[in-house]
Amino acid sequence: MVGSYKRWVKVILSILLVIGGVFAAFPILWMVCSSLKDNSAIFSWPPKFFDETASLASYVAVFTDSMKVRFFINSYIVAGCVVLVTLFIGILAAYAFSRFDFPGKGVFNSLIVSVQAIPPIVLLIPYMGMIVALKLFNTYFALILTYLITTLPYCILMMTGYFNTLSKELDEAVMIDGGSRWRALW
Repeated sequence: MVGSYKRWVKVILSILLVIGGVFAAFPILWMVCSSLKDNSAIFSWPPKFFDETASLASYVAVFTDSMKVRFFINSYIVAGCVVLVTLFIGILAAYAFSRFDFPGKGVFNSLIVSVQAIPPIVLLIPYMGMIVALKLFNTYFALILTYLITTLPYCILMMTGYFNTLSKELDEAVMIDGGSRWRALW
């Protein structure tokens, strides 16, 4: 009796997971199928999931236009720089918050958490004024700095939580073996 109950629970749970997976994947599949249609087929009623006029013409048009390719390259440059700088600063700050006791640690932690509560759109006008006043408008640096300001607090919070799960004895073992704090971190 108990074995059949567990089996039914697994079957029902599996069915619910499959339904949830289809529900989550459907918008992505719809987007991919729509990208293969021409505009008239996208806006036709009733909508069709698959269309007989599907082609890669839209992709060819995007990837043969040098201006659009430049947009992709710009996005990759900015995203790559933001990820690298955020991780480097975030890891260093999180390690300090996790491993060291210093005056104002609680205040800094509270400040980082409270910054997350401010919607970024509220900071848009003053930030834009500052960027224009510093003559950084329309530069990679301004865009990277904008994203860095929004991603860094979250990175510090997540990495602090991660470092708190690691035993401090691991750091002590590295130092006993002659390593430095820097070596223990990396």
